Amino acid sequence: MGKYFSDPVDNAIQAIYYTYDREAAAASVQPLADAASAGDGDAAYILSRCASGPLYSWDYHPFQPNDEAVEQLIRQSILQGSAMGVLGAMRCGMLTPEMEEAMPFASLKEAWNSVYEKAQAGSLFCMNMIGNTYFWLDIVRIEGKGPEDFPSKAAFGEYLRESELKCIPWFEKAFEGGMGFAGRNMYNLYNDGEEGVCAPDKAKAEAVARLGAEKGYPDWQERYAGILMKDDSRARQALELYHAAAKQGQLSSWFYVGKAFQEGKIVPKDCPRALEYYELGLQDPEAIGCANRAGELLFLGRDGVPQDYGRAVQLFERARAGKNTWGNDMLGTCYLFGYGCQRDPARALSLFQEVDYSTNLLNYGLGVIFVQGLGVPEDIKKGVEYLQKCKNYSPAQEELLKYKKTLFGKWVRR
Repeated sequence: MGKYFSDPVDNAIQAIYYTYDREAAAASVQPLADAASAGDGDAAYILSRCASGPLYSWDYHPFQPNDEAVEQLIRQSILQGSAMGVLGAMRCGMLTPEMEEAMPFASLKEAWNSVYEKAQAGSLFCMNMIGNTYFWLDIVRIEGKGPEDFPSKAAFGEYLRESELKCIPWFEKAFEGGMGFAGRNMYNLYNDGEEGVCAPDKAKAEAVARLGAEKGYPDWQERYAGILMKDDSRARQALELYHAAAKQGQLSSWFYVGKAFQEGKIVPKDCPRALEYYELGLQDPEAIGCANRAGELLFLGRDGVPQDYGRAVQLFERARAGKNTWGNDMLGTCYLFGYGCQRDPARALSLFQEVDYSTNLLNYGLGVIFVQGLGVPEDIKKGVEYLQKCKNYSPAQEELLKYKKTLFGKWVRR
């Protein structure tokens, strides 16, 4: 038997919530499933959190959201007698009157007490759960309190305020003890504040992020690096934290490392090295920034990076699939002239018109499309207007030399 729960549950909590080890987290799932099948409600509850995706763990754990599985596992955990399942169901809005009636606890407070005792005994996971019952004010329902139990509306409001603030020591203990996840709501409370509870306190929020970075939590190293990066004098320290986070599996941090080497402001410019870091970040399917920046380097083909339009098109399309249009001017140019892909002026026009920014590349592309009538009726005047927007861009200037304005003010070919 584990220290707080069964061995499969204690081991899974350790692997998923106290470490940042993707393989260990993945390996904990089958023992949890076996335990849940054998009647372990706490195992079913932890599985429900896995089925909730990265929202309830670390972004890079191998868990995919499955709402149907979450609902089934939460229900199973409650019926199997998991106090954590009861509190978790409350937080997810799944503790219906029918489920509350079916739970093997005399009251919500009895279920809460079961988790509370484990928190007092040292379970970081339970500390975070208790903190959440205060932070989200589930404690009000647990304690059966309401406005009618207080002499005034103000007194009830003070009870709510005091109750919510009780979350802080629980979050602090769990966070300092080794559960990086426990810092999230505490940071948000300090950073954003909450009307009637506490004003925003950026210094305290930064202290939380700094502590997380010092504890070696990669997600907090990234967050704290983002704070440091706002101060030029601390940018080098920020870059070191981004690199440390990335090496621990925080794939999103590779973008910031690559960007530093691409821009050459914090460290000497090294575009081939930047591309290597972006490629590492692309292990994250949602790495839009890395896709765009790597695509840019390959599109431009300079500063030591060989030009590769085909790969650039793939990367810009990947970013665009994530609803990002940052590279549309380059992607549209590829389709306009057939660089690394089948030539498709209509596709190019669509990509150019999708964005609300203006670049020489985009204006040049639109200018060429209209003066040459590529997939649209020829409109030299409109095309020239786009070409004239290009500043110090020689291809646009060369194209403009092909047209002139008549005495009657009409643009025509020379």
